Amino acid sequence: MHGRAVQYVRRNSGISPYESAGPKDLFAIRDQARLLRPRFHTLIAHPGLQVRRATKEQLFLLVGAEKFVRDTSAGDFTVSCSR
Repeated sequence: MHGRAVQYVRRNSGISPYESAGPKDLFAIRDQARLLRPRFHTLIAHPGLQVRRATKEQLFLLVGAEKFVRDTSAGDFTVSCSR
């Protein structure tokens, strides 16, 4: 981990990959976090799946996955596949 941080500093003109803050800053972030709403975007890339050749079982599996993602995270669900 330290080696990656050193590489980052070299690539970015001496800018540290870490932020340093005091207790006041941490409490400010905590207070702001209560007002923010996280967004989740789920993307499934399935290049071996062809739209016209998808079986009912495959489609049911994808529908189940979509339902689970939407119910648990209230996020978007996208499947990318071959045409």
